[in-house]
Formats: sequence, structure tokens, C-alpha cells
Amino acid sequence: MSGETTTVKSVCRMCHGGCGALVELTDGVPTGISGDPENPTSRGYFCIKGKASLDLVSSPDRLRTPLARTGPRGSGSFKPISWDEALDEVARNLRRSMKQFGSESVVFGQGTDRNYQEWVFRLANAIGTPNVVGPAHVCFYPRVMASILTYGGFTFCDYHGDPEVVLLWGSNKVNTHSDGVIGVDLLGALERGSRLVVIDPRRTRTAERATLHLQLKPGTDAALALGLIHLLIAHDWYDEQFVARHTSGFDELERHVRAYDLSTVAGITGLEPSLIETAARMYARASRACIEAGTGVSQSDNAFDTHRAIAALSALSGNLDAPGGDVIWDPMPIEGRRGFPRTDLLSEEQAAKRIGGTAHKVLSMSGWVAPGDLQEAILRDSPYRISSMVVFGSNPLVSHENATATEAALTKLDFLAVADMFMTPTARLADIVLPASSWLERDQIVEFNSYIAARQRVVTVEGARSDEEMILDLARRLDLGHHFYPSLEDALDAKLSGIDLTWQQFKKVGHLPNTRRYRKYATAGFRTRSGRVDLAHRGLEAMGYDAVPVFRPPASTTDELPFVMTSAHNLPFFNTEFRQLPTTSRRYREPHVTIHPRSAAGLAVADGDQVEIYRDLEGAGVVMTVKVSDTVAPDVIVADAGWWYPGEEDIHAATRSSINRITDSGRRDPYMGSSTLRGVPVGLRPVVTAEAEAEAEPEETADAEAEGGGGAHGAHSTH
Repeated sequence: MSGETTTVKSVCRMCHGGCGALVELTDGVPTGISGDPENPTSRGYFCIKGKASLDLVSSPDRLRTPLARTGPRGSGSFKPISWDEALDEVARNLRRSMKQFGSESVVFGQGTDRNYQEWVFRLANAIGTPNVVGPAHVCFYPRVMASILTYGGFTFCDYHGDPEVVLLWGSNKVNTHSDGVIGVDLLGALERGSRLVVIDPRRTRTAERATLHLQLKPGTDAALALGLIHLLIAHDWYDEQFVARHTSGFDELERHVRAYDLSTVAGITGLEPSLIETAARMYARASRACIEAGTGVSQSDNAFDTHRAIAALSALSGNLDAPGGDVIWDPMPIEGRRGFPRTDLLSEEQAAKRIGGTAHKVLSMSGWVAPGDLQEAILRDSPYRISSMVVFGSNPLVSHENATATEAALTKLDFLAVADMFMTPTARLADIVLPASSWLERDQIVEFNSYIAARQRVVTVEGARSDEEMILDLARRLDLGHHFYPSLEDALDAKLSGIDLTWQQFKKVGHLPNTRRYRKYATAGFRTRSGRVDLAHRGLEAMGYDAVPVFRPPASTTDELPFVMTSAHNLPFFNTEFRQLPTTSRRYREPHVTIHPRSAAGLAVADGDQVEIYRDLEGAGVVMTVKVSDTVAPDVIVADAGWWYPGEEDIHAATRSSINRITDSGRRDPYMGSSTLRGVPVGLRPVVTAEAEAEAEPEETADAEAEGGGGAHGAHSTH
């Protein structure tokens, strides 16, 4: 060993943040990782997830060879096989499904997107299946589609333009650092004088830094957004010139929001009227303001309309595509998310067969299938048979709503293949398991709104392959190689052709910033059919939807289900990932549910006790550890999301604390199929351990004897 040390610049992908990373290599082996101070986005920031990246490379739990199932589904019985055997088996089963039931009988699943989403869609389109399922309906796409249909593009907060006010809505940006506009930029804006308004049912650390915190009831965001629009219009706080020149449907929206007066919205949201009015005034009267809306807004049956109302709020205030406002993304000329999927390969006839396409038309427009629709299709064989599924980077048994239906659907499939880094509960159900590589083990082009960058392979873990390499190999085996490229590097060269660089050249450049341009609509209009911001959308109306955003009241609590459950991810984890890594799991060994002190007293539970969260008094619930805190309202609980136990081999034991065991597909967004994961009425009951029962038994017996136990009374008590 020479002890030679080198440092490679890259971009972290332990979450969606895209922070610059410096990877230290000793004799070609990664030995250290830290934030890159020269990265213009993260400027040296690096969180605990990024620091755990080396755990992925060295983890003894990593999958390092393809596996074939040898026992019943879920048994965990597998045998090692070669990559050629594994991919041949996957291709053979996909061919069989297509021959017997048509191309649409094949489904691709995707979860955590590590810049291979467009590859999954390209393979699906080349095969001829319209069915790609994932978390889009409760994540990014309600916001994306609401923005596109309202003003023809997707926006991001211009923190560098020093907004006077920032509305942080359903997002804990300082912790999550999402979408390439990370919390560092928000914190920088706050240090320079921006004022923060946080809209969140929890009093987070971010909320504690805010000028104003609107702690609304979970599931009432749409009513608040419509109420803010009403106040802007009623007080003439909107940009009349912009509205007159660049919007359509204002009068219709104005009439619609009259019903959302201050008193009504206060009653719906549980907020003080003065607090709502202050927030509206702060936002509307600011010279520059932006709205950062997160996934908290996307996880209810109001998802799309809430984002649509927020988009209208941005336009009415005059902050759309303005300095310090909500800037419309202007993509760089590379072949990325828009062109690479090759939607032209999917015929109109096949596209019309998309599962849930008639039920959730806006999600179908984006190319996705909602999990609830797929579950029903598999279990009912309607509208046709779903035979095979290949899952990339996803753990649907934990991440998809209604875990019971998800398990039943996956079990019913003729064939299931799962590509992942670890043996997840979902992988235990697979016929073939394919070991995937981590971000340190792959070459990729990183595309965000503010830059593109090179993510470089710095190490190879024997036996693992990138999802892109798997897809290329599958395409060749399915005689679809002509729709792809001879190698991954050829594909990267093609993606970069618009900026006249090869992959080898781009690796040396490392990072290219995107030019920020404002008020692009002044010369080109908006990329909508009307060329304007559609505050009332005639196209949606023609599809059978409401032309303006509406609010659907959440399900009410009852005596049996007196609490409203919302959820949040733990900082060290990313969705369902990294539970088995020592760096990320050090502080979080078990899931918690946060309960207000008054509610905890009523349940006779304290910090560290276990409770069961349930939807059905007679059915099983979800077990979590109590955390008592006044950061939530007395009738609200916050459950840790995405939890499973890697050490458990039994699927049900592994997922006993996953909140999706008690969510369902009953209340869904009519546009996107978004399931209600937040704002769910639930009940709580203490978990009585075997030790506690044993300790209590003698006392109960003594009480019975003191009352004259024995005979009929004793028998009745025992019963």
C-alpha cells in the first residue's frame, strides 16, 4: 500500500438536496467524505446523511450478488445466482407477460430517484407499457402539475434575490434541504433580513425561527390558501396591473373565494383570525416574496388544489418569475427529464391503457400511476391483468399507502423483481433480487434548477450495478437496445450534446451554473395554451374538474378516533432508507409519536411508553414510542414516517411500526390520486407489556378476593 491520497469532487445523493461533496480516497478506497466549500449551492454544508455515505460502501448488509427465490414469497429463502442468470430470468418473465397479456401487463416501480427516473420511463415507453408506479402522487408531482397547468412551468424560491418574506408551507426546509435549493440558501436569506412565515401543524425548530407560525389543523391547507387569496383581493393587496395583463379567470376566482372569509377560514383551520390576516398582509405587502411548498401539502385529497391555490397566490401578489420571488425554472440545454424518457415511443393506444388514467387524469398526464389504483387493478384483474413488476429503488410495503393491499397485490403477481442495496421487506417478496449500487458507485449528470454537475464513480462494490446499467442490459435482452446506447458513457455523451461537452470533458468541468432570468413572460408569455396564468382553468373544466381550486374538508375525528395524525421523517433518514447504517441510526433506534402533554395525561402515558395508533378499534394498529411535547396541538399527533426494522426477517414484524399499515386509499385527490397520509383521524391506546401484566396480576387477584371473590363473581371477573 502506498498510502496515496486523492480528493474527488462530486455531488451527494443521500437525499434530493444535491450538496457538493469532497470524497477522500486512499489508494483508491474512500476513507473520508465532507462538504465542498466551493460548491455554490451548499458552500460546505454536509448533513449526517451525507456523512453516512461511506457506510453504504462498507455495510456488511449490502446485497452483493443477485438472488433467486427458492421458498414461498416472503420466506426470505433465496439462492445466489449470476448477473446473466438474473437478467435473463427478468427478461424471460417480461417477455412471457407481454406475450400472454400485452405490454401493459408489465409495471415498473420507482421510489427514491437518484437521477435514473428518466431511464425507468424510457424502458417503460420502449416496452410499450404506460404503467410506472411510485410516490409521485404524494411527493413532487402535485406541485409540478399544478404549476405547469397554472402558469406553464415549475418555480423555485429565489433566495439569492433576498425576498423580504418567505412562506414556508408544509416544508421543514432547514432540515430537509430538498430539490437542489437547500436550507443553506434559506438560512442565508434569513441572516440578510428575510422574514419567515411557517405554515405547519408542528412547531418545528424552523418554526421557532419564524416571525409568524401558522399552526393549522392538518388537512386544511387548501382552505387557508383560498382564504389568503380572498384577503389579497378584498383588501386590494394584489398586483392589479399583472392580473390585468397576464392572467385569465380572475373574476371567477374572486367570486369563488368570497366563501373563504376570515371567520370561516379561522373556523376550518383552527387559527386565530388576526394571525391569518397578519400573514396575508406580510406576504402581500412585501416588495419581494416567495413560497416554498413541500410534500406536507401533497399528502391529502386536497393536494393538487392546494398547490394550485398557492400558485395563484404567487401570481396575484406579483411575485411570479420576479427577483426574490418564485422564479420559473429555465432548463439548461441537456437531454434530461423532459427529453430522455422518449415519450414518443409510447403509442396513444398504449398510453390510453394507463391504470387509473380515467380516474386521476392529471397524474396520468404526468405519466405516473397511483399505488392505490395499481393495487385495485392487480387484485381485481381490472381493467386487465397485471402480471409482472420490476421495482427500482423503492420499498412499497413501507412507502405505499395501505400496506395490507400492497402486500396482497405484490404477492398475487406472477413475477416480481426488486433492485435495491439492501434486503427490504419488499425485496423479501421478490422472485429475483438485484443488488444496486450507491451514489458513490455511479457516473451521473446531476440536473437541478440552479446548476448541472458531474457525479463521479469513485469506487466499485463487487457484485453491485447501477440501475442505469441494469436497464441497458435489460433493453438489450428485450431487443430494445436500439432505443438506448451501447454504453452508459455513450448515453451521458448524448445527454450532454446540447452543451457541446462529452462526459470525460464534463467531469473535468464538474459544475455549470444555470443563468437566472426574470419575467420571461414579458416577451414570451406563459407556456400555457392561453399564454397567461390560468387562475380558472378551462382545460381542467373540460376534463370534468373544477375550473378553480376547491377545498374538501378532511375526515372528522370521533369519540373512538379523537386524534388527527400527521407524520414526519427523522432527520438522519431519507424516506424509508438508511435504517441499518450505524451513522444514521445511532440516535434513532425506534420510532416515536409526538403527543401533547394534556393528551398524554389523559392516556396515562409518559415519555418512553409504547402506544398503539389505530384506525379500527378491533383491528391491529401501529406501535410507537411516546414523545411528550407541546410542539403539537392537544388533538394532533405526529408519527415518524417510513419506519421499518432491518433486523427482522418476518415481513410483518419488520413493518409493525409503518404508518402505512393504517392508511388506506379511501380518500384520494381526484386529480392526482394522492392518498391521505396526513390529517387522518386515529385513536391511541397504551401497549401493556407482558411484564406489566405479570406485575398487575397479583394486585387484581387480591382486589377480587377482598370483594368476596370466588363463585360467580370470580368467574365473571376472569371472563
